[in-house]
Amino acid sequence: MMKTSHVFAITLLCIALVIAFVTATFNRSPASALNTSESSIFLQTTPTPAQEDLSEIGSTDGILIMGIVIVLIVTLPLLFYKKK
Repeated sequence: MMKTSHVFAITLLCIALVIAFVTATFNRSPASALNTSESSIFLQTTPTPAQEDLSEIGSTDGILIMGIVIVLIVTLPLLFYKKK
């Protein structure tokens, strides 16, 4: 009985925190939305330089090899596991 009340209280606390964070993020005051202080003048963005793409279009060799490695990592210990 005591354990369920703790779980219920923790669940309510987590829900309250999520609601608080969501309302703080999405409900901005009009004063903060119209903030044109001197500090915002110095926040200039610069364009990101284009990077040269070294990959081939349609190449999935790396994905295939990584998939095989993951399957081997998972299945080999199961195959060689000895019950005592």
